Amino acid sequence: MAGILVMVALVAAAGIAIGYGFGTSVQVAAKGTTVTTTVSGSNSSEPYVLTLVITTGNFYNSTFGDQPAYYVLGPNGSLQSSARIVVPAHRTIELVIVNYDDGSANLTVPQDASVTGTVNDQMTVINNTEVNSTMISSGIQIRGSETVSSLPPDVISHTFTIASLGLNVPVGTLSTVVAYFTVGSPGTYTWFCMTACGGGVNGLEGAMSTPGWMTGSLVAQ
Repeated sequence: MAGILVMVALVAAAGIAIGYGFGTSVQVAAKGTTVTTTVSGSNSSEPYVLTLVITTGNFYNSTFGDQPAYYVLGPNGSLQSSARIVVPAHRTIELVIVNYDDGSANLTVPQDASVTGTVNDQMTVINNTEVNSTMISSGIQIRGSETVSSLPPDVISHTFTIASLGLNVPVGTLSTVVAYFTVGSPGTYTWFCMTACGGGVNGLEGAMSTPGWMTGSLVAQ
C-alpha cells in the first residue's frame, strides 16, 4: 500500500459537494484519543455530513510497521482520531469516505461486498475507475458517479461496518464513496473494518483491533 499526500479538494458529483484534504499540511490527533465533535443543528432537516479519510503509511509499532487508519475530517482540514465519532441521533447522516489506499484486501465475510443499512441499500461511487468506467476503442470512458449496491470483492480496500445497525459500506481502492443512513436511537455503537488489512500472518492484528485505526465507537446523541 502506497504512502499518501493528504489533499484539500472539492469534489462535486451527483449534486453532492464534498470537501477533503489536498496539498496542505494537516493536524493529526494522536490515535486512540477521544475526540468529541460538536453536533450542531440537531433538529435540522439537512443531512449531517460525516467525512472519513483512510490513509496509509501510519507507523503502528516496530512489529507491524505501517498500517492503514481511518480519520475524521475535522475543521480546517485537520484529521482527528476515529476512536470516538459523534453524530446526531434521529437525523440522516451523509457518510463520505475518501480512501487513499491503493491496495485491496480480503474480506473476512464475503457478503460484506454488499451495501446494507443505507438508504435503498445503495451508495454512490465517485472516482473509482474500476467501478465507474468502460473500456472503449479510444481508451477509458469515465461515466462519472455511479450508484451501486455492491462492489467487486477484488477492488475493496476497506469497509465501514456497524453490525448492530446492519450498516455496511464497502470502499474500493483510491475511491470516494457517499452513502446515507440514520441512527434511530441514541447510544454507542462499535464500527470496524471487515477486510484483513492489518498486521500479523492473517492480517487481523495491529490496526484491525485498535480503536482509532480500523475500529472505534460511533456515538449517537
